[in-house]
Amino acid sequence: MINFLKALGCGYLSFRRGAMTALLFLFSISVLVGCSSAPLPMQGKSAPSDLYEKGMTAYLGERYEDAETTFKTLMNEFPLNRLSVEAQLMLADTYYGMERYEDSASYYTNFSALHPTHPKAAYSMFQKGMSHFKEVLSVDRDQTATRKALFAFEDFLKAYPDSAYTPKGKELISFLRKRLAEREIYIAGYYFKSKNYKGALGRFRDVLKNYPDTGFTDTALYFIGESYMRLGEKKLAEEAYNTIISNFPESPFARGAMDRLKDS
Repeated sequence: MINFLKALGCGYLSFRRGAMTALLFLFSISVLVGCSSAPLPMQGKSAPSDLYEKGMTAYLGERYEDAETTFKTLMNEFPLNRLSVEAQLMLADTYYGMERYEDSASYYTNFSALHPTHPKAAYSMFQKGMSHFKEVLSVDRDQTATRKALFAFEDFLKAYPDSAYTPKGKELISFLRKRLAEREIYIAGYYFKSKNYKGALGRFRDVLKNYPDTGFTDTALYFIGESYMRLGEKKLAEEAYNTIISNFPESPFARGAMDRLKDS
């Protein structure tokens, strides 16, 4: 009986040692499996600062396509990083350098809308206007870009009246308004030559109404008088001539207005 118990005890101890060994083996395996399933650090992924520096180097070297790719990579891989915000603006500058003005205007618009308090927000709005300004055409062609540029600079002045870019913005607004007035004079002159005097009157009146500060008021008044005269509206024509003589005595059209009054 005693021998049986001893044998039983020895068997139990051997079983226990075997079970513990098995458990330790299984634990080791689970640890190894767990470690192998944990995500490994990504190899070859550049830091935001490295990407930004790389993009800036490409931009300053006028390698605009490389700059575009790098800034987009930074924005896509690190959207919450502060340098991603800077990359948005640099991407707009890159498109501007590539003369892709529609794209640059779009990115400048988004930047200033999303980051109105950013130190470069005023610059971004100004550059939006410049993007449209770069596409302004001659007076005999479509002036859609002129109007877009004018609206952009006017919005810029309202938002940032004390910006370092304000004087230049005002100068460009004056130029753009003059260009639109010239366009109206150009079309009105075409109507006048075509003997469409009513059409000419409408265009010349638009110059007086919308662009009184562009230096074309005396021109518009004179041809308003001429148009009325050809339509048989003598009194209205005389009013236009007298206004030129009274308000613009030094104008080259003043002498013509006097001559017309003498002949009427």
